Amino acid sequence: MTKREEKEFLKRIEKAKLNNIFVQEEITINSHIRGVYGFFAKKGDKEIPFYIGKSNNIFIRMFTGHIYHYLRGVRKTDVHKRIEDFLEKGYIIEARVLKRVRYKGDSFIQDANRLALAELKEIVKQQNIGFCITEDQISEAVKKHEKKEWDGKFATESKVNAT
Repeated sequence: MTKREEKEFLKRIEKAKLNNIFVQEEITINSHIRGVYGFFAKKGDKEIPFYIGKSNNIFIRMFTGHIYHYLRGVRKTDVHKRIEDFLEKGYIIEARVLKRVRYKGDSFIQDANRLALAELKEIVKQQNIGFCITEDQISEAVKKHEKKEWDGKFATESKVNAT
């Protein structure tokens, strides 16, 4: 990384802090953490997880992606909209590593699937303790046509069985 790039990232980190968006201390310019991360809204004793993602480099994902785009005024994704909503309600935002996932190097597909599985496990873990996470949090293993099938079959069956 060049000195110019490093200086730019340091500016982004400071701008995020000024906007009440913080990243875990271990997520640094040179950390190169591969794994699963989460965004949390915090106010007093209340903490709400609202997004879980995965990345080959969590710092880069934060400061060239989610946080950087938010700071630039982008509101295209549910993540950006949720950050804005929570900040407007007086929460602070924290991004943190939930699970490190190391490369094994046996094959690209297996390494990619291990990372995707770790992400999915964290999403399910949060759902099991009562958090919905965002509407756009769906496993990469699920295809769009499967949701249509589910909506047509299981949602209908659930309504019929409920009566």
